[in-house]
Amino acid sequence: MQRLRVLLVAFHYPPEISAGVQRARITERFLVDRGCDVTLLVHQPIERGLCGSPVLYVPLPRYLRGHGADMGTVAAKPRNRFRRWVRRWLLIPDVFVGWSWKAAAVALRQARREPWDLVITSSPPESIHGIGWRLKRALGTPWLADFRDGWTLEPHREEIRLPIRGWFDRQLEQGVIRAASWITVNTRPVAEYFIHRVPSAKDRIHVLPTGFFAWEKGQRAFGEGVFRMVYTGRFTLSWAESSPEPFFEGLQQALLADRQFAERFRLVLIGSFTDTERALWQRPPLNKVVEAHPPCPYEEAMRWAAGATMLFLVAPRGLRSVIPRKLFDYLAAKRPILAIAEENEVSRMLEETSAGVCCPAEPQAIATKLLELFGLWRAGRLDHEIPCSGNDRYRWEPHFERVLGGVILNALLPGSGLAEFSQAADDPPPSSGESG
Repeated sequence: MQRLRVLLVAFHYPPEISAGVQRARITERFLVDRGCDVTLLVHQPIERGLCGSPVLYVPLPRYLRGHGADMGTVAAKPRNRFRRWVRRWLLIPDVFVGWSWKAAAVALRQARREPWDLVITSSPPESIHGIGWRLKRALGTPWLADFRDGWTLEPHREEIRLPIRGWFDRQLEQGVIRAASWITVNTRPVAEYFIHRVPSAKDRIHVLPTGFFAWEKGQRAFGEGVFRMVYTGRFTLSWAESSPEPFFEGLQQALLADRQFAERFRLVLIGSFTDTERALWQRPPLNKVVEAHPPCPYEEAMRWAAGATMLFLVAPRGLRSVIPRKLFDYLAAKRPILAIAEENEVSRMLEETSAGVCCPAEPQAIATKLLELFGLWRAGRLDHEIPCSGNDRYRWEPHFERVLGGVILNALLPGSGLAEFSQAADDPPPSSGESG
């Protein structure tokens, strides 16, 4: 049986700590388990992938060194006016475009000697898709363009919201949708948006939730008699719309309203936080119940989560298509979740899995919900009321088998008509799509 050769562009990959790492880990794991020969295209000097995959290493350009690939650091709003102008109008679609062009050239040279049967690119950053486009245009390599978040739908970068700049990004986005052999997206709203933009691509667009690895490595031991709520990751460093301010105002109200709650509640925060965010809890009475820890390896963060009484999540306000990566990790931990969320993909998933409850971003409502949950815990009913009975619906295996295995890999096997997914060398580039 033919072993498919796959180039996986793993821009986010361990030992990096970021939301995009898990998607790359799961994709590599699935492909290797299915007997594919996977090569990882990375910007980090690692010897091999976690599954033993060989590595094609392309270092970051000089202007990105020192920042690494930290989306929160590199993509943060530059203080210098000239740098802001450069980022808005020259570094299109994002600041990582320099690495993407260099990586595409390296991958193309390698492919001319030993062609790949499939190239997979995953965004953000969106410039990564240029690697797949160049390989498909030059050599006809089948290309899977994967989107963990939307691009111009509820964009996470402010420059895309500018009218003229947004127009450029819509052209690039539409060109990628037209050119890719297949498109996978993390959420249903993004799939619906892409189909609206390019109706002819409907049969090539598939919803593929990232899912989670089953967690079987234990939990962090805590003392008895404490309601311990745990949060892992970032707040506004990931999404500006994820401000935790309403939650901390609500927590303060709950602490002042109930002495038992104030004595037995603790909030553990693990991750990177801004000075503005830290100021929210570094004042009485919050400073007595909140403990903040720096970022830690994924396995350690999962042990914190698995040992929690309850987990805490802030969904980006006003955004219906975004699923924070940590939600899948929380589902793996199988502990009840309190989400500060409106009606969106987060609330839908929590209802579907019976894994948590949602509360609007209103301090009084949050205070009431915290005291209600505390009461359930004291009565020994919290895990009964929030049983997490449907969490396994989002284990990664069935979703990747259905889409990446059942649709894409099966189409690439001998006799499946692989050539129909190739694109002629004179097809138009992504930047010349129709206006959206």
